[in-house]
Amino acid sequence: MATYSAGSLSANGSRTPGASNTDFHTRRLFDFSDRVAELAPDESPFFVYLSKVAKVPTSDSQFRFLEDRTKVSITDRAFLIQAAVGTLAAAGGSTSVTFDTVGGANVAWLIPGMVVSIGEDDDSTSQPEWATVRLDSVVQTSSSVTTCQVTTIAAANGSTTAVDDNTKCTVIGTAFEEGTGAPDVWSQKLDHDYGYTQIFKTACEMSNTARATVYRGYADEWQRIWNLKLREHKVDIERAMLFGMRGSQNSINYTDGIAGHIIANSQSQAVLDGSQLSYTEDKAYLKSNTAAQWTYDDLLSDFEVIFDPARGGSSAKLALASLPVISHFNKLSGFIDNSFNMTDAGAAAYNFQKSEGSFGHRVMRIETVHGDISLVKEPLFRGMAAGFLCMVDLDHVSYRPLVGNGVNRDTSITTNVQQADEDLRKDLILTEAGLEVSLPETHALFNFEEAL
Repeated sequence: MATYSAGSLSANGSRTPGASNTDFHTRRLFDFSDRVAELAPDESPFFVYLSKVAKVPTSDSQFRFLEDRTKVSITDRAFLIQAAVGTLAAAGGSTSVTFDTVGGANVAWLIPGMVVSIGEDDDSTSQPEWATVRLDSVVQTSSSVTTCQVTTIAAANGSTTAVDDNTKCTVIGTAFEEGTGAPDVWSQKLDHDYGYTQIFKTACEMSNTARATVYRGYADEWQRIWNLKLREHKVDIERAMLFGMRGSQNSINYTDGIAGHIIANSQSQAVLDGSQLSYTEDKAYLKSNTAAQWTYDDLLSDFEVIFDPARGGSSAKLALASLPVISHFNKLSGFIDNSFNMTDAGAAAYNFQKSEGSFGHRVMRIETVHGDISLVKEPLFRGMAAGFLCMVDLDHVSYRPLVGNGVNRDTSITTNVQQADEDLRKDLILTEAGLEVSLPETHALFNFEEAL
């Protein structure tokens, strides 16, 4: 572990914080934003990743950002029958049909000319009932329902009979007659959200008598305490960016944390894992496991949902895990390696690799047919978070330090902030920054309620 002493900084060759001096009333400001990320990286892995790959300064303590779900809109053109249809007309006939989504939202992007497949399972034969229709007219009849007049193109396996509520539907293109003009236009607006920067402060204080005393074990006690307080400050930021929840009260701002954000913006497992749709806009994947076992089959089933292209995320995620979860993954990898590694199917389905990460962490990379994760030990996942496994899409989180008007509020050290008549040394470590969490549906949190 690298150690950074209070006396290791310099500014234009002048006195450094921690260096002996007699001018206790002179305050110096030192930018420490780059070095703090390198200090004890194993104690605060999430902050290190954010500082190294996802730092985006903001000029406002309430920062705003846009969310682009265009990828979702194009990939996931799936929706549901809103109310049962008595009988779908035969080929060439017209039927009035209402649609919505799994969350009951209006399907606002439907336009005349779209061709839609309507399908459901036949319980008696286990054969799908399938019909294809064209949307002739589209009317948003309420905030949650879109009504369409449709013409049946073709049907199979008796699908012209009753169509039940929540029958699945999918757009399969458009169709127009010769000589017709341009179709109606649908567009996907950019969503917007916001976050806050939080002011973190840590003080390092010692009497001048103590500073002048040589102690056993660690001769310079001021240097030891100063390094301890710097690590404390960094871990405080890590905790906030893991567990915090966005808020502003009594002129004090509070930043979001990734786990806190997921817990506050999650959809029930029954919806996300159900038979309707795996994707819900603005809702992260949150799953609690009460069983003491989580097999590779379970992993693949969960990854199928997490890496669903309709969620709009990337194909690789950072996975922060508690010690018990890390142990379980290592046991799981050993079982798979011993059981299936010699088979072509097993070798193609997974790949477990242990290596040293770029920022001083031990990383376990897990590659699956759905997507890959980089598994990193998060030492702060303990206590009520002892069973946490948090999957973070680094493309959709950002570390937002406040920087504007020539003032940088990222981590800095101000020396000698004690009162003029105090016979002591006091330094201030300060950071004003927040976490931006966009597209919550690209992140996931598992809570293993029982020890693995």
